[in-house]
Amino acid sequence: MFSIKCEERIEKGFADAAAAYPEIYGKIIEKFNECSEHETILMKYLYAAMPLSDLGNYTFEDFSDYAKQGVLLWEKGPFAGKVPEDIFLNYVVYHRINEEDISPCRSFFYSQLSKRIEGKSMEEAALEVNYWCAEEATYQTTDDRTVSPMTVYKSAFGRCGEESTFTTSALRSVGIPARQVYAPKWSHCDDNHAWVEVWCDGEWHFIGACEPEEILDKGWFTNASSRAMLIHSRWFDFIGAEEEVIQKDGMVTVLGQLKRYALTEKLTVHVTDRNGRPVPGALVKFEILNYSEFAPIASIVTDEKGQAGFCTGLGSCHLHVIKDGVFAEILVDVDKEKECSVSFDAVLEEDHLTDVKAGCMPPVMDGWQDFDVIAPKDARINTKQPAKEQKERGEVRFAEAAALRQKKAASFYQAAEANEISSSYGSGIDEILKESRGNFKEVVKFLSASEEMDLRKELLYVLTKKDYRDLKSDVLEEHLRESKAYAEHVPHDIFVRYILNPRVHMEPLTKYRESILGYFTEDQKQAFIAEPSRIWDYIEAAVGEKKDREYDSLTTSPVGCLMLKTGSTQSKKILFVAVCRTLGIAARLNPADLAMEYYKEGAFCPILENAKKDCTLSLASGDSTKWVYFQNWTLAVLKNGDYQTLNLAAEVWKDGMTVPLETGVYRIVTSNRLPNGNIFAKTYCFSLDQGEKKELVLSLREAKLSDMLENIEINDFILHRKDRSEIMASEILQNKKNLIIWMEESKEPTEHILNELYERKEEFNSIDGQIIFVVKEEKSLQDPTLSRTLASLKDVQIYYDSFAENVNTLGRRMYVDPDKLPLIIVTNPGLNGVYATSGYNVGTGDMLLRILK
Repeated sequence: MFSIKCEERIEKGFADAAAAYPEIYGKIIEKFNECSEHETILMKYLYAAMPLSDLGNYTFEDFSDYAKQGVLLWEKGPFAGKVPEDIFLNYVVYHRINEEDISPCRSFFYSQLSKRIEGKSMEEAALEVNYWCAEEATYQTTDDRTVSPMTVYKSAFGRCGEESTFTTSALRSVGIPARQVYAPKWSHCDDNHAWVEVWCDGEWHFIGACEPEEILDKGWFTNASSRAMLIHSRWFDFIGAEEEVIQKDGMVTVLGQLKRYALTEKLTVHVTDRNGRPVPGALVKFEILNYSEFAPIASIVTDEKGQAGFCTGLGSCHLHVIKDGVFAEILVDVDKEKECSVSFDAVLEEDHLTDVKAGCMPPVMDGWQDFDVIAPKDARINTKQPAKEQKERGEVRFAEAAALRQKKAASFYQAAEANEISSSYGSGIDEILKESRGNFKEVVKFLSASEEMDLRKELLYVLTKKDYRDLKSDVLEEHLRESKAYAEHVPHDIFVRYILNPRVHMEPLTKYRESILGYFTEDQKQAFIAEPSRIWDYIEAAVGEKKDREYDSLTTSPVGCLMLKTGSTQSKKILFVAVCRTLGIAARLNPADLAMEYYKEGAFCPILENAKKDCTLSLASGDSTKWVYFQNWTLAVLKNGDYQTLNLAAEVWKDGMTVPLETGVYRIVTSNRLPNGNIFAKTYCFSLDQGEKKELVLSLREAKLSDMLENIEINDFILHRKDRSEIMASEILQNKKNLIIWMEESKEPTEHILNELYERKEEFNSIDGQIIFVVKEEKSLQDPTLSRTLASLKDVQIYYDSFAENVNTLGRRMYVDPDKLPLIIVTNPGLNGVYATSGYNVGTGDMLLRILK
């Protein structure tokens, strides 16, 4: 099928993998008898290159679809003979895109797409596939668990990480090499993004997943990506990749792709001990301040010279360096420094740090430290634009795709069946049926049984909205059947949430109770019930960890862990909770720090002694700042030289907050994200001794007006006069400062800014600039609040717009949310944006006056 060299390396890779698990791979080899010779080669490749979690979580039949489709595409697909074999194996055949759930999909997607791409070039076919993807799914925010491409198809929506796995799978299904690329954290705003790269005729190009264009290398994220510090892709193969290697993440290689999108520099870090000797083997975490926490975008181990580095953007990067539980850190502005040094306050002896003076303690304790984080400047890297005819054709096709998708989504909910179910369960169940989307039949199947109806309803209520879209009735049946005997052992809400509930964290829902009950002896089970800590003792002794064969973002199922006797730390924690719940012990992972806990005498108790929370931190605000966790503050605990952010998002801030904590060292980060993408930030480090109670007032840095303004060149755009004739924005904006507002009349956010303009009409009438209102149609001007404000302001110019393109393009160009109206932009004379905001924001009127004056 492939070259001799390629097939030999597949055979060797498979043999090496099989040697570690001869019994499991022996059964796999038996099933090769059902495959053709070429299918067997591809199945061997998949089993050689997959993470161990995939081996434990999925069946031979799950992967067979990928191999069969791969053979078809290699031998007689639309692009057969045009793709090199290693590109084909990694970016056409391979089953995994990133961390999504796996289910057969390739042959189905091919059946939907093959006719549509007949006779097209690879580039034309890639564009056509993306139109099909837009017909089937669109963006909608969801939780962080990544569903399978088939679930995205059946749901008609997904977040960007799911849209991109769906689109990548669709492209691979017709033989077009594709991969997900990812900005793990933006530098200019608190978010991230994933999209798709396609290999066409020897070169990689990019597209927005489910966001079709008439040309390649265009997407809404083009400008945003020019401000990134890292954009990467993943390579799952066991041979080396030919692109820039950023790091290894277990068995996955992370490849740098930033040069395609942004201005870059190679940042090199020199790590030394106190005496200036190079320190090899230190872990350098390159971090971005995002969501008010230092989030790693790359983690690289220093070489023999004590050096580590990678190609990054021209902004601030926080370096956190760890070795032997000791850490050192520094903030670097890559635009000014291409090399930097980090020194441990310790001495390197025989590859270990000794004579540690600073230890694991931060350099400054119990005091606020100010620092600035600078985002890379906007750069014009990818500037391709469609011709006018292409643009018009694309708008028509996009509208057609949206209509088809909406029609499909409307067909999911079956009112007659839903009414029948709701008549038995009550009206609340109807919302679950609507949320199930294309998984409607599976939810109905679970609810159609006549026994344990109350528990069935409660089980569904404890799951997430995303679970409704991919749950399996037989999985829920097992959890219900094997747990109901324990319903009277603990308070009912504890039973439902922490025994009946099949979900532990963010893992896919699977069966495990019958397998666990059959795996342990009666004596073991009784010992576990008597002392739950013995469960963890068993797991620690029996379940190992093979990091070089794993991908840390994946979870091995409880059954997979026991079968392989291998799993990540997180997988083993989930196994602990699964065993507890199977035996009727209420258990959970603490939502703040994921510590394992079981329910005893009315409270949750940590399994590990060092996880006991006998300290408290009481926080207060020193001013009127609205404190929002993961927006302008976070709290992290120091563990083995590394700060781990606690998840306190569910805690309510009401005139302060009190948090139970364990003994240890902590760091608070507060951040003031400015409109230009930079951050004024502070840190506060402190320690808590056993039983200590600490009080602290949070502090947020303020910014001057000059710190907040942008300097962004925007492309010319079209507005319409009252008579619907076109006028270019450059003609309107050329002479003065300009305040432009796209109005959504009668809606509260627009009403709010109109009221602010009205209340300060004298000041707005005195500015040396133009005020421009943009509305969709003339009757918008009849809105009472809008007409009152217009009457109070002099010389307001009125223009008209469909809002279809300009709001999206300009909002994204100015780095504000284009889905929230009103869109407000201030420009200098000409097409130079200096400030923008969107949606509801208190105090916008005051900010506008400060800028315009």
